[in-house]
Amino acid sequence: MTLINFWLDALLFVAVASVVWISLVLWFVFPAPTKAAGWSLWGFTYDQWAAAQFVALCIAAALTLEHVVLHWNWVCTVLATRVLRRKRPDEANQAVYGVGMFIVILVLVKASLIAAMLSVREPSTAPLQRPARPAGIGK
Repeated sequence: MTLINFWLDALLFVAVASVVWISLVLWFVFPAPTKAAGWSLWGFTYDQWAAAQFVALCIAAALTLEHVVLHWNWVCTVLATRVLRRKRPDEANQAVYGVGMFIVILVLVKASLIAAMLSVREPSTAPLQRPARPAGIGK
């Protein structure tokens, strides 16, 4: 089990470091996304770098989830005994708590994505209107 944790943590470190490094490249090397059309770094466009960032983020999230799963017994024990000051839950209850927590997180993520999808606005295609001039100025 120790070797599995070591390799999981090593992969997690590489994944998080990749997310950070790609984010820094996107932030400091490329111009703003609206002006990055045609720009490339090492043969990859801004959009390809952003896609790589998303993939690295998904890998880091999956590895983080696996890390928590492997340490779930410890998480439940610390939460119950140190935070809530109760007795340690049995494994059946730990499994129920874990599945419940996972469902709650998925529902919150889905709800926030739906809210974002319903709130996003397309740019207006109407021509810009000149502001009205105050009375007495110009023609």
